[in-house]
Amino acid sequence: MENDLTPKDMAYAQAALSHDLSSRSAAVADFALDGTLLSANDEFLQLMQYDEAEVLGRHESMFLWPEDRDDPQYRALWGLLRAGQIIQREFRRISRSGQEVWLQASYNPVLLDDGRVASIRKIATDITAKKRRAANHESILAAISRSTAMMEFAMDGTIIAANANFASLLGYDVDELLGRNHREFVAAEIVDSPAYGAFWNRLRAGEFVQAEFPRLARCGRTIWLQASYNPVVDATTGRPTKIVKIATDITERMQQSAEANRLALLDPLTGISNRRGFDLALAAALDDFRKGAEPISLILLDVDHFKPFNDIYGHQIGDRCLRQVANAVEWSVRRAESLVARYGGEEFAVLLPNTTRHEAGRIAEAARAAVQGLGIDHPGNAGWGTVTASFGYVTFEAGRNGRFHTATELVTAADRALYTAKRLGRNHVADAVEPRSNDPFAVFQILPGDDTFGPEPESAAARQIKRSATI
Repeated sequence: MENDLTPKDMAYAQAALSHDLSSRSAAVADFALDGTLLSANDEFLQLMQYDEAEVLGRHESMFLWPEDRDDPQYRALWGLLRAGQIIQREFRRISRSGQEVWLQASYNPVLLDDGRVASIRKIATDITAKKRRAANHESILAAISRSTAMMEFAMDGTIIAANANFASLLGYDVDELLGRNHREFVAAEIVDSPAYGAFWNRLRAGEFVQAEFPRLARCGRTIWLQASYNPVVDATTGRPTKIVKIATDITERMQQSAEANRLALLDPLTGISNRRGFDLALAAALDDFRKGAEPISLILLDVDHFKPFNDIYGHQIGDRCLRQVANAVEWSVRRAESLVARYGGEEFAVLLPNTTRHEAGRIAEAARAAVQGLGIDHPGNAGWGTVTASFGYVTFEAGRNGRFHTATELVTAADRALYTAKRLGRNHVADAVEPRSNDPFAVFQILPGDDTFGPEPESAAARQIKRSATI
């Protein structure tokens, strides 16, 4: 297209463009086809920090950074404008003071009646503050991304973005994660729970969620994340459009905490559960017992005449004896749901969920025989000559033992059976429930207030029962 204009044509174009530019809020400037500034309103002059006389007749490139001025794309821009194309986008410019200015601008060719381009009008708004905020946000996100794991989800849980940190945590490359769903990295029992559905409903409602989460890495390895799920809301509709997850790996801390909790529940001498671990397990087992129909059994055992053993051999040998007894009892029980615990001093407890009376009796007898079978010399254990233990056990059966309701009542019954085993001459097993049974393991019935054999030194269980009653 031929764009050489006569002075008459230029006067016509200028007349067509004449209006009060200073009344407009946008920055407006008019350029000849060679890029020479023809006019500018006050907003444009103030934005670029020039007086009108300083810019009229000069080329627009005076407002460009040197690297942008020499860019072939800038020359191509003016070629498109002279060809009549409208150009709209963001432009970086430089003010008189050397400050960076960002414009959201439109370059609009002004046409004559015959279709030729007479001049170029530039209409711009200052978006410098917006660009700086965006750049600041991007810097913050980049810093976060360098130090934390980030992932983005569609509202159905599909992964649409992930940084290298997150991919590394899960043991994947970034490309392997894209398109997969959040649920693939969550244990099946969690995904199938109502809580998981509620979790995503909260996110879809725009609610921020932060907590510690277990997740599945490659090969099913469990990792723990301290994570926040942040719904990103559309400014127009107010509806969440995606979820941004920011997470840090806390697996080591959680493992250390789990190990500390485990050690806190172990007896340091024998390596089996301590009293606190037993109490927690008993409470949980009784809760399951009340909900279901399976019986629950408890065995209490006490090493016979252990004080004389310590007096004869000393506490170091006594400690070794207790460890051997604990190992023998554990070996005898061998049930997945059972718990063997050091109840106190030389007294031990065996918790047996889902165990009938006859099974509990057989286990108690096997443990008694195992302790005696250790063959540890004990001159102070009259009548036996080796280390032995007395056993008492009790079984609660759903719907039968209505008077047993609490952990204290279960322990009390087992403890009274233990007294009976001692009164029978020690190294015996006594059942606290069944009266006059022909079963060889149910040798005696214990009833409240039964003192047939006179007083007996208190066991650890009995002492704890008394303390509980006074709280």
